[in-house]
Amino acid sequence: MDAEEYRKKIEQDILVILEEKLRNGQMDVKRAQSIARMVLDKLHPPLSLQQIYAIAPTLDDEFSELAGAVLPIIKEHDEKVRSIVVQHVEKLITSGNLMKRIKLLKKRRVRKNKHYGRGNRGFHTRDAKNRG
Repeated sequence: MDAEEYRKKIEQDILVILEEKLRNGQMDVKRAQSIARMVLDKLHPPLSLQQIYAIAPTLDDEFSELAGAVLPIIKEHDEKVRSIVVQHVEKLITSGNLMKRIKLLKKRRVRKNKHYGRGNRGFHTRDAKNRG
């Protein structure tokens, strides 16, 4: 499914939720209009799949009614990311490079922590100085 088809599917899923809630008296017309306006503002084309995945989790921030449409998107994206990570780790394991990569990441993390240091409450020292 391309990004535009996916965007339209999300809009359709949200429309179904709105229609059902209006029909059951669980939502008034004014709230449905507010939700529709917000969705159209946030999901305006053209959008890439990456943009859709970034926007989707914010759709139910103000309107909890949309959680039923948002959660499947988040789950799908998490599964895609997890699959990519697993494939990458499997390649590293089979090529014998996994331990080398882990050691490299640990060295980078140690260097980064030494470079920036830690201030009070977990802020980097540099950030704490800028905070006044």
